[in-house]
Amino acid sequence: MSNEQSVTQFLQFRQQPEDLDVARNNEAINEFQAKTIELRKQRPQWITYYQSQMIDKEIYEFINRFDCNNPAERERILTHPSEKLECIKTLMTIIQKVSKLSTLQYTVTLIDDFLIENKNRVDLFHQYSRKYKENIYQTLAKMLYLQDEYLVHQVARILTKLACWSGERMPEKEFKDLIQWFIERLIEKNPFKETLCRCLQMMFRIDLYRMVFYKMDGVKQFVKYLDASLGTANSKDQMQYQVTCCLWLLTFNEHIATRIQAGYKLIPVLADILNATEKEKVKRIIFATFRNLLEKPSDSDVMKENCLCMLQCKVKKLIDLLLQSNIEDPDLSDDLGFLNSKLETLVMDVTSFDEYTLELTSNRLNWSPCHKSDKFWRENAQRLNENNFYLVKKLIDILKQSNSPQTLEIALNDIGEYVRYYSRGKNVIEQLDAKTTIMSMLTHEDTNVKHQALLCVQKLMVHHWEYLTKLDLNETPGGQSGASIIGTKA
Repeated sequence: MSNEQSVTQFLQFRQQPEDLDVARNNEAINEFQAKTIELRKQRPQWITYYQSQMIDKEIYEFINRFDCNNPAERERILTHPSEKLECIKTLMTIIQKVSKLSTLQYTVTLIDDFLIENKNRVDLFHQYSRKYKENIYQTLAKMLYLQDEYLVHQVARILTKLACWSGERMPEKEFKDLIQWFIERLIEKNPFKETLCRCLQMMFRIDLYRMVFYKMDGVKQFVKYLDASLGTANSKDQMQYQVTCCLWLLTFNEHIATRIQAGYKLIPVLADILNATEKEKVKRIIFATFRNLLEKPSDSDVMKENCLCMLQCKVKKLIDLLLQSNIEDPDLSDDLGFLNSKLETLVMDVTSFDEYTLELTSNRLNWSPCHKSDKFWRENAQRLNENNFYLVKKLIDILKQSNSPQTLEIALNDIGEYVRYYSRGKNVIEQLDAKTTIMSMLTHEDTNVKHQALLCVQKLMVHHWEYLTKLDLNETPGGQSGASIIGTKA
């Protein structure tokens, strides 16, 4: 099954329309839809624009006839050989010549409405563009930077439909400009973020658009938003769902599904939401995203790493609990069965070093057994040297970048154990210029961090661990304490 077929199938199961923000039965379910319904009742006095010579007689007569709240009459005009492009010309003229906000809002809503009635009408805009040599994307995009929130979001919806419902794809430059606008609006505070997400969901059904968004680092803003939503007191379930749905659509692309976890640490963030939310639809879309992260990558190593990350984030436990309940949604049941099978297979093959590597690279360190296990460090300390000391460098980076006291504690512990069990560990730490960073932790405000920093420094100062571990650190042959030996033996 192709990516687009899978997306379409999902939307059919969820009974989502082609236009993801259209009101059902003229009933608003969000602020944007409420504003749209209100605007439809505020028909402008078109004659005043004609009398003030802002529009000519031809434009006035046409818009007066077209704006009749009669879908049958609109259909007749929009299919008439000599009138259909005149209609587009009339509407484009009005939005370029009229400056009154309420009239602009009404006009773009009128455009959106007749596109919703028949999505094939987007082709009329392209025909108009070719006939009159006008770049409709540029004309509409200028309106994105006006001050009214409703107006710019309605224009964004129209641009999205032109980009997605036509056989002609939006030119690359205009599309990149539009995506950049979307990314900026996701960062800013505005009341219509759900509408933005629904536009992006429409775009992400098209693989070309997925890749442009990914290459522009748009995923970073999605993950940042989801991570921040966990710390807010207000309910963010609906936006969590909308943003995750965007990510789910993106992961139908193999290139993105293969790289998104390594690049943006997506799985831990989604797992945190999964543990916190009570909303079934949020859980459902997260599990569907997890499935893509295991199913779409062709690289078995990537699939294994993603599985390991899900295990570390306790996703398997949540799946086990859900599988014991009565699941009515067949798609959720199928996703859970798939994920459970993949994770159970991996559990049988996973090693403690695999788990340690994943924990370290995820930047989410916990006091799991391996950190305090002499057996683990005896067997694996030297493996931290693999890939040009990648894991050692990762521990040092954590010390430099993390603000979490527990994470700093564990990183200091692990560096100390690495030095203790790898004979040349001290030299490696010195060559990587990490001693200054370790020493700075001695003045950390957290008592436990200072304690681990002291232990780490002591281990760096000791040359002969084989000799030292034979001694009783509490009562040595000369009556000195172990701490004094550690402190003086350099």
